[in-house]
Amino acid sequence: MTSSASANSGLGKLIADLELRLTELRFIEGIEKVEHVPYQSGDQFWVRFIRPFDLGKLDGVVKKHGYKIVKFASLPSKLPRGLAELLWSGITHVVVEKISGGSRFTSNFGFEPEGIAKLAVDLHGPYWLFITTREEGIQLLYDYLGLKYASPSPPALTASASVKPTTPPIAKPVQPAAPIPTALATPAGASPSP
Repeated sequence: MTSSASANSGLGKLIADLELRLTELRFIEGIEKVEHVPYQSGDQFWVRFIRPFDLGKLDGVVKKHGYKIVKFASLPSKLPRGLAELLWSGITHVVVEKISGGSRFTSNFGFEPEGIAKLAVDLHGPYWLFITTREEGIQLLYDYLGLKYASPSPPALTASASVKPTTPPIAKPVQPAAPIPTALATPAGASPSP
């Protein structure tokens, strides 16, 4: 993992085994590029496809996992290209867990609902993007591609974490010995030694 990924709390916590995911997907047919994109709002995992998504197939995968695909920014996407690039990021669909009717309506105008993954058109090329910030999005992507999804491995224990800290035993306070008066310590008639 890069130093920026370990420094940011976004992707490192949400997508496990980042380097493994990058390597596994990089050489799949139809994928042009796989990358980790750091943002101030949170890191993102981008997969750039050469061909458009099969929305019917993706919709079946998404429904199988209990999510929904919502169309996004249908109005800004119809603007002339120069103006659209100013107002629209290229996102065409958002995968959400739940959505209200009001959020579905406002998503047409470019107000993005909270989701686990996004589908986008590259505004400067022929590519399609799958963007996610969470492990659930990775699982949807693997199912869409027909790959076997393996749950992330648990974080490795470090040497300091694997050794149980020991607490020192609590010592009982020792009563100081009471000083013996000199009159009692010496027998009667004997003088104390110098």
